[in-house]
Amino acid sequence: MQSFVLSSYLYNVKTIQHLLLLAFLGCATAVCAGETYAVIISGGRSKMFNHERYWNDCAFLYRTLRQECHLSKDHITLLMADGDNPDNDMLRNGATGFASSSTDLDSDGEPDLTLSATRQNVEDAFCQLSEIVTANDNLFIFITDHGECDTDGNIHLWLWGSERLSPQKLATIINQCNPKTMNILLGQCYAGAFVAPLQGEGRIITAACAADQMSWACKEKAYDEFIYHWTCAIAQHDEQGQPVSSDTNGDGRVSMQEVFDYAVMYDQRPETPSIFTQPATLATQWSFGCFTNGINGPSDFRPPSDSDVIYDLQGRKY
Repeated sequence: MQSFVLSSYLYNVKTIQHLLLLAFLGCATAVCAGETYAVIISGGRSKMFNHERYWNDCAFLYRTLRQECHLSKDHITLLMADGDNPDNDMLRNGATGFASSSTDLDSDGEPDLTLSATRQNVEDAFCQLSEIVTANDNLFIFITDHGECDTDGNIHLWLWGSERLSPQKLATIINQCNPKTMNILLGQCYAGAFVAPLQGEGRIITAACAADQMSWACKEKAYDEFIYHWTCAIAQHDEQGQPVSSDTNGDGRVSMQEVFDYAVMYDQRPETPSIFTQPATLATQWSFGCFTNGINGPSDFRPPSDSDVIYDLQGRKY
């Protein structure tokens, strides 16, 4: 009996020590496996259609991944409009003229963007990721800009240079990667038409609108409505740094279900967002954390053990 009490006491002390360390590091009490990689795609179509808000959507999300989720730059692939080409490629907010998209998305003085969002570059990017991402890793994919429904009722995603991708072709490209989990956010018009072809085990797919709907911009901000609130929920603050309450159950982590629910609550435009998750519990388990040299996917909540490898936000092992 004394031995049991002593061992329980030591176990609880060690658990508390681990949890205090995690709190000191600013992390949730989640122990996750694998790395998380991200792909951000904004095709734009051409400078006439590449609205400034698409760049804003991508930049806000990129800053959130870098600064709040501590994902390293080499884990994020950016494919946006004409890439690092200095020519004008963006229609300014309010159609007040054209500009060249900044390649510095996080305002650190260093270029982040090099790749244009052409079909070949998208295909090459996922081909390269398929050789890097393992079955223990997680992949987050964000897509914005224009979707199209042509006169025959066929749905496409516009890429740079007026190239297009069908939902089936996009699925073929993405399916080159076989991570443990895949989390996909679709912000373009007719996004709901892409959900079924992209479905699969271990996947969360969020669409800003239904298959027969357009997605909408914010009324008072140069962002897309659903995407903006979705990113605010992940960051737990808006683009000005004002806090938002997206951790609705107060457990210290914001699950993808909480993110979706928050974005739907504040979406004031005539669009019907949806979320697909397989298994059904995945959206409540998947959150952006701070372990293993970057952000992580589904959280396995349990008391940390001596075998756990814990890293601080700079990737240093404790």
